[in-house]
Amino acid sequence: MNFKEIAKRCETGPLTESKDFLMKSVAANAMKLTKEYEVSWDGKTFVNLDDEMADRCWQAGKELFLKTGIYSMNSTRVIEFSEEEVEESLRFVQPQLAMGAGKDRVVAHHRQVEDSRKPFVFCGPFNANVHEEMFVRLNEAFSREKLVDCLFFPGYLNEVDGQLIRPTSALATRMAILYGQWSREAVRRAGRPDMAIAGHAVMAPSEIACTNEEWGLRSTDPRAIVLISELQVDDVSMTRLAYYQAYGCPIYMAFTPLIGGYGGNPAGTAVVAVASFIASAMLGGEVVHIGPQHMNYKQQTNQHSLFLSSLANQAIARNSNIIATTSHTTSGRPGDPQYAREFSALALASVTSGSNVSGPRPAEPLGFNNVSPLMGRLFAEVAHAAAGLSREAATPIVEALYETYKDKMDLENAPKGEPFEDLYDLTTLEPTAEHQAVYDQVKGELVRLGVPLH
Repeated sequence: MNFKEIAKRCETGPLTESKDFLMKSVAANAMKLTKEYEVSWDGKTFVNLDDEMADRCWQAGKELFLKTGIYSMNSTRVIEFSEEEVEESLRFVQPQLAMGAGKDRVVAHHRQVEDSRKPFVFCGPFNANVHEEMFVRLNEAFSREKLVDCLFFPGYLNEVDGQLIRPTSALATRMAILYGQWSREAVRRAGRPDMAIAGHAVMAPSEIACTNEEWGLRSTDPRAIVLISELQVDDVSMTRLAYYQAYGCPIYMAFTPLIGGYGGNPAGTAVVAVASFIASAMLGGEVVHIGPQHMNYKQQTNQHSLFLSSLANQAIARNSNIIATTSHTTSGRPGDPQYAREFSALALASVTSGSNVSGPRPAEPLGFNNVSPLMGRLFAEVAHAAAGLSREAATPIVEALYETYKDKMDLENAPKGEPFEDLYDLTTLEPTAEHQAVYDQVKGELVRLGVPLH
């Protein structure tokens, strides 16, 4: 759909208060449609095996979107769409998207349920707080991992030259320039100079500041927008989207449906998630990212989130051409085996359900650089291996992994892990023997459980 028309409806749509949109439109209709279409969760299932329910979830989510539209938070207006507009837009969704250039060009695909094609892997610091002294080295280490298709969200530079950054300051613009320069330098050092870099800035001017075809983020690099839960946008996101549309870069659209929020239980939240997938596509999202978040756990590998991810992704895979990807946010942290067991469980559930993968990251990083390229390698290996499994085969593996961490999901009590500089030799950019041992341990566990890793 034409972006100009959407932007116009931000200013001309029906006026309403945010609380009314969320309670009377989203929550009330989600509850009604979940019951009407018989979308449910038995409280036991980890990976949905009911294809008909996935199709009903799609129908319920599409009807929910037609009833709600998208809420423009700054103008307090509803962006409404007709059924014909939605059907037309979905008809023209492209099932593949190229990123990067030259020998580093890669293509992401819409995947089917139990698709045997390997999922696309977005992997990197994933918006961790990254210290300026480690920014290039850390991203170089991620970019060296050959199974990583796109360097994902190179990290937040909250402090430069010892000075904390205020988001709207001149220093923030300088920081954005460095973000672009250092990200490009990292992939060059890794021998992948034209590798796709998925960027995500906070303020619209920063998007322009980090954009440069020679030294920064390019027109071949996906740029990210995050919808505000549930089904809401603000002026900053719309302004950035206008820039992306004009610049012609791939658009990566993310949303985080909240289990225990306006969708209620995992089944109702899956219906809201489908509506959010459609909203993202209407806004121009070419890759759409679901973060299956739980309000209480504040992470994405609990049993509720595993089921939500599987059901919503199957609804999208079976009924649209949307290129879906799932984020992997854990209680555990790099340096401890729990981190890998958690992201492996979610990767197995989501990949067999038709998703690509984005991540992983700890829900609550401790300090700077709390990420690991070696764990990114294992994440990609598990995601690729999952493409060779059925949902039925993946389910008992997911259940077994969940049993190992289910009592340690509280963020305060979850393993603390270690930062990148303690997990790697900073001269060679190779993992320490201790960190390699964690990788080998969990990989061995996964093989014994039946994951076809090589």
